[in-house]
Amino acid sequence: MKRLLTNMTTALLSVGTLVPFCAAQPAIPPLTVRGDLLTIKGDNAYVVRDISGVLRHLKVDKDTKKERFIVPGERIKVQVSSDGRALSIKPVR
Repeated sequence: MKRLLTNMTTALLSVGTLVPFCAAQPAIPPLTVRGDLLTIKGDNAYVVRDISGVLRHLKVDKDTKKERFIVPGERIKVQVSSDGRALSIKPVR
């Protein structure tokens, strides 16, 4: 009986120490996209052609930081989260 309690206690302590490590996900750093702003669709979607020619559809919301109003045709630098949301938008000089 004592051996059973010891094994159960050891198992519970082992699981308790593993759970925080399994639940923690490494933070994915934002992706930097540089390219030309092609269109603005409504208030919350930008279409950018990056420097490699790939079209990227970015979600823009009230939390997106902007230095100033950006218009289509401008070259921009965008910090993008892993879910495709624009974190910041800056014009490239």
